[in-house]
Amino acid sequence: MALRKTDRGWKFIDESELETFVWDNLEEIFELKPLTRQLSIKGEICDILATGENNQLAIIELKNIEDRYVINQLTRYYDNLLEEQPLKTNINYDKEIRLLAICPSFHRHNLIDEKHSKLSFSLFTFFLVYENNEFYFHLSQIHNQSETKIIKIKYQEVNLQNQENDNIPEPPRLLLDWLGSLTNTEIENLTAIRHQILSFDHRIEEIIVNKSILYATKYGKDKMRVCAEFCYARKSKKMLLFLWLIIPSRQNKTIARMQIDPTEEYLTYRRYAPVKEGSIFWEKFFNHIYYTVPENKGSFLKQGIFVDDIKSLVDKALQIWLERIN
Repeated sequence: MALRKTDRGWKFIDESELETFVWDNLEEIFELKPLTRQLSIKGEICDILATGENNQLAIIELKNIEDRYVINQLTRYYDNLLEEQPLKTNINYDKEIRLLAICPSFHRHNLIDEKHSKLSFSLFTFFLVYENNEFYFHLSQIHNQSETKIIKIKYQEVNLQNQENDNIPEPPRLLLDWLGSLTNTEIENLTAIRHQILSFDHRIEEIIVNKSILYATKYGKDKMRVCAEFCYARKSKKMLLFLWLIIPSRQNKTIARMQIDPTEEYLTYRRYAPVKEGSIFWEKFFNHIYYTVPENKGSFLKQGIFVDDIKSLVDKALQIWLERIN
């Protein structure tokens, strides 16, 4: 999981992380079997649908912050599902539908709505605990605090201490939050990439823009020359690396933002693809897989794909950046 540290403690980095955690632990938390996530029905999107004994349906709504409309949402989901009855082979709609909400706290309006509703709701609050270098998810039903579920979270706090005489700036909190969900080897290798970039030239800055970390130099009014970018992929739970490189096999030296496909815990890469507005255009550039391998370097893998050292590719992006700013 990806967590982030706040003044009041730790929390999930966003609602999708909370949803993934609950989804992965449904059986332990509620003795339910996962059915589907983010189901769209009549313009509404249900976070999680699960089933219990005899295919009884459970609708679960999650919030990473306090929200005053949880009961209203669950009521609409209940009505939509009863009317449309999707996934009938997996759900017994003759049985009462369970309505569950998980939030860090409940606005008093939710409690008023619950009190006067004809439906039955199960409301749960949660918080995260960090003790003995481990993270735990605590879940309690608001009307029955005696039974608390405690589940370990796979995460570690990352503290990147600069070495002596190291001019690399302290990492941003966002980067530390992302790294905490990775393995120690991945953290070490990604930290080395960051060090390689920032130590190349004192003009390269670490800039956070739209939940991405850019490595760039500023010029003019609101302009940047970027050489690299980190961001976090929620679905794969991995860091994504982008480099500004020359598009392979083009006569003119067109520089584009390229997504790197890393292997071996960010030590090597298999390929890179041009990215425009966040989407990979495989058809345009990838009728076959392009690859770059320095002379006498790289090892040959199956399916004709070369693997090369990411360090050399980062160095290539840095050299391109240097030529562009000079």
